[in-house]
Amino acid sequence: MKPLKRSTKILLIVLGVAVLAVLVLAANVARSRSQVRGIEVVIRHRGTPLLVSNQTVVDTVLRREPNLLQLSVKSVDRKRVAAAASRVPFLTQVSASVSVGGKVVVRAKQRRPIARIYYGTRELYIDRDGALFPPSPLGFCNVLVAGGEFTEPLRLDSLNAQTTAIWKLASFLDDEDDYSALIDQIFVERDGNMMMVPKVGDHIIELGAVDNLETKFSNLLTFYRKGMPRAGWNTYSKISLKFKGQVVCTKK
Repeated sequence: MKPLKRSTKILLIVLGVAVLAVLVLAANVARSRSQVRGIEVVIRHRGTPLLVSNQTVVDTVLRREPNLLQLSVKSVDRKRVAAAASRVPFLTQVSASVSVGGKVVVRAKQRRPIARIYYGTRELYIDRDGALFPPSPLGFCNVLVAGGEFTEPLRLDSLNAQTTAIWKLASFLDDEDDYSALIDQIFVERDGNMMMVPKVGDHIIELGAVDNLETKFSNLLTFYRKGMPRAGWNTYSKISLKFKGQVVCTKK
């Protein structure tokens, strides 16, 4: 059998590619005309307790898009689906696509709380993005507790000055394991002055304004390591960090 000429080989390859392209196109056309076969939810929890179920996301999408499961694949508006799923307060970075099998796939990240805020009668979480969202019926996150003498109206779509102060301090502690290990609770006063309750010792820590945090906490850690062992952990009622370069203690 004679070997095929180079031109014949090229022609056969071109024909093969063309046939494959036609088959793929036909499959895509058939797929686009087929009906949606369900909703799949993929949530990345990033090591936090489960705060929302996949079914809750599905139910939320269908409340906003009640005819979604009756649509053809080509009729699915992915932006609308993603916008509907974004109404679940525990989710961020939400996107939607349609799988090869005809399922609408919702992908998202679960928010990671860094503090639990008791704002008057309200209880909320705040995450690293500064988003406020409610507690979940599914789980509890063991995070920093925050409260305060709140004088500003609570808004869920943006932070006021007092919740901004909480967010800045909680974000700093979330980044710094050595410092976060010291603090159990934070409290914002009417004037914005920040107070903290340590995990060890019968005293409070006056932080002052949420500025120069690295220096203030470095001073606190040095005092805990060198000053407290000599004075005794129950000697002081308050330790103030609000004065530049100083740790000022008030005896009981």
